[in-house]
Amino acid sequence: MMKNLRCYMEFDFDLPSVSDDEVREIEVIKGGKCYGVFHVKHQFVNSPKWLLEWKRATAKLSKRERARIDDPQTEDDVMLRRGVVIRMFVENYITKSAGIPVKGDGQWKHTASNLIAYLSDQRAYWVFQELDEFSSEESNFQKEAVEEAKKN
Repeated sequence: MMKNLRCYMEFDFDLPSVSDDEVREIEVIKGGKCYGVFHVKHQFVNSPKWLLEWKRATAKLSKRERARIDDPQTEDDVMLRRGVVIRMFVENYITKSAGIPVKGDGQWKHTASNLIAYLSDQRAYWVFQELDEFSSEESNFQKEAVEEAKKN
């Protein structure tokens, strides 16, 4: 009988790697107006860590709600899924936020609940999309990009 043999090889990949804890700053601007400065981590979408975070984010949902977000059929289903995604993103990938426009004499205070409320607002959903896209792009977190950002 042949025993289960494991073969360990050293592969010569010359690919840049990014740490899970690497944080980058992004300022979201549209039409010359700042809609916030955010410190975000790189999200390795569909990595084991990300999938575990998703599982935790959906664990409190009922079976029916999980079915709705897995296969959205109505606008309410899409909004439910969006809410879960935004909450997961805020809780796991945004470490700091500032400069978010607040009406009147209000001052922005970085908290998860404030940020979830801001990014969940239909008018600011595009801000979330910018952050999600930026944090999903590995090249934004590679050493060269970080050093270039520090120069500017």
